[in-house]
Amino acid sequence: MRYRNNKKLIDENGIQYINRSEYPVIPVRDNDIIIRGVLGQRFDQLAHTHYNNQELWWIIARANNQSSSMYLVPGKKYRIPKDIGIITQQLRELNK
Repeated sequence: MRYRNNKKLIDENGIQYINRSEYPVIPVRDNDIIIRGVLGQRFDQLAHTHYNNQELWWIIARANNQSSSMYLVPGKKYRIPKDIGIITQQLRELNK
C-alpha cells in the first residue's frame, strides 16, 4: 500500500525506479488508542488487529516516532491513530 501511489521515475539509461516516499505528519487526536507494548509484539500485528490490514504498520510506527525496529518496547506507551482514512489520503497526496 505504501508504494502504490509513489511516482515512478525513469533515469537517462531507461531504468525505472520508485521515488522515495514522503509521509504525512500524524497529529495526536482525542480518539487515538493508547496501549502498552508487550514483549514480542510488532507493529504489523497491531495494524492487523486495529485496522484489519498489516500493511498499515507504518502508521503506528510513524505516530510513535519509531523507525528502527518492528518490535514494540515492553511497557512503553504507544498511540494507535484511528482516523486512518485521513492519513492514507495525505500519503497519496504527498506522493502524487
